[in-house]
Amino acid sequence: MIGLLVALLSAVVYTVGLAVEQRALHGSESISVHRPLHLARVLLGNPRWVFGCVFAALGSVGLIVSLGLAPVSVAQPAYAAGVATTLLVITLVTGERITRGEYVALGVMPVALALLSLSTADGAETGTRADTPLLVLVTVVTVVMCVGAMGLAGGRGRYVSAAAMGAAAGLAQGSAGLHGKGLGGLLAEHGVLGAVVPALLSPFPYLYAVGWAVGIVLFQTSLQRSRASITAPVSNVVGNVFMVVAGTILFNEALPDDPVMLGLRVGGFALTLIVIVLVRGNVASAEADTSRKRAAALVPEAPEPH
Repeated sequence: MIGLLVALLSAVVYTVGLAVEQRALHGSESISVHRPLHLARVLLGNPRWVFGCVFAALGSVGLIVSLGLAPVSVAQPAYAAGVATTLLVITLVTGERITRGEYVALGVMPVALALLSLSTADGAETGTRADTPLLVLVTVVTVVMCVGAMGLAGGRGRYVSAAAMGAAAGLAQGSAGLHGKGLGGLLAEHGVLGAVVPALLSPFPYLYAVGWAVGIVLFQTSLQRSRASITAPVSNVVGNVFMVVAGTILFNEALPDDPVMLGLRVGGFALTLIVIVLVRGNVASAEADTSRKRAAALVPEAPEPH
């Protein structure tokens, strides 16, 4: 129960940071994954974005802690559901329009993730140790594929949609999350001080940083092109499904034996895929709307006549 509460609180903190980042990005210069130095200068030179990034990072740290306290199929879904729900509240409070499909997607997502959580109600054990060589291999392959796919598509002059970039970001951040669970396991086994040396001697913090860096570059680029209510659900669902499936296998967290519990798990995954379909239909209009708003915000005001 504590792990679930930590995951939900972390999701709220992360989403507040995400909302601040979005506002900062929509008023800044255009960024591209093909111009990394310019991208870094634009982001790090924007105090509002840095402030939002700090909040989002605190939320990510909270997720690491929760992954050491609960199975990945409980903590990660709770975190993603918390992000979706908080995001919807922020969107409504700020007066931003969202479509019926987005309402349905954001409504279905917490249900899907709740089913995943309920599927572990029979007392699943929390895995704290992974098959490290296999975990490293999965991470390297996933990150290389994300970078390669985005680079190949953009390099050929094709326009990469915010949803596709958000999905790639979700995979990269999901790979980072697997190492976050590894760190969370060390915290659970050794405590905060006792986990320092084992963590530094493990590949977890370094590959977490790589996956996080790739994920944040892809996600921030997708976030500038569209609304958080479009990119965040896609990124969260893809990353969540990847992390729950891979984490369950790599950390030896067995699937439910009870047919009802197994049905809940399968149903939850099926609904997460429906979320992606619902959101994708609104990508083009959302990107066009965001482009118009950014263009209007970046046009300098005409000087007053003397």
